[in-house]
Amino acid sequence: MQYHADARREYTCAVGTGPVAIGALLGAIAGAVLGAYVQKRWPSEPTDEDEFRRRLAKLEAEIEELELRLRSERKSRRAPKSVPTVQRVQSSVPSRPFPEVRGEPPGQQYLVLTADRDFRLSRIDYVSNQGTTVISEDIGKSGSRIEVPINEKKVSRVWYLRQNVNEAPTQFQFRCHLSLDGVETQSVVPAVIRQRYMSIGPARTLFRKVSLTP
Repeated sequence: MQYHADARREYTCAVGTGPVAIGALLGAIAGAVLGAYVQKRWPSEPTDEDEFRRRLAKLEAEIEELELRLRSERKSRRAPKSVPTVQRVQSSVPSRPFPEVRGEPPGQQYLVLTADRDFRLSRIDYVSNQGTTVISEDIGKSGSRIEVPINEKKVSRVWYLRQNVNEAPTQFQFRCHLSLDGVETQSVVPAVIRQRYMSIGPARTLFRKVSLTP
């Protein structure tokens, strides 16, 4: 009886510890089978490795192309927008009114000043070719386009400053006193006087034509 009791105790102990031993045994068997399977399958399928390398090379090429695009976009964003030199000069230096002479003698002639914005013309000096102010005329007009009648008597005074041999043209200047964008300035307009004659019936009329020089 003692023998059978000991046997039952040994059997009970064996059954109580059986699940742990069985789990360890199954894990070892599975590991051995998996290792054998990998060793068996890996060398027999080289095409899978080649496909993996091809995909890896394709991915690397796509990544490199993306990096190049990102660098190009960063450079274009960082680069400041260039401003044409002509625009910078125009914005820093106010453009002066554009001069021209309208009309034909013996009719009235006009000195016309035109700008892209309003300005004020306070005075015009008739200046000789030597730089001497012969006579002045107060104007006091404002606007983006100003017409001033050219005074024939003032033109004659400039003409008679020197003896004209063979009635040669006489160089002189209009010195225009301006207020542009709140800044007082002067604009010198070179001009020339030419004497002409016109026959009206039996009479011969003399006149002097003013034109601007380039």
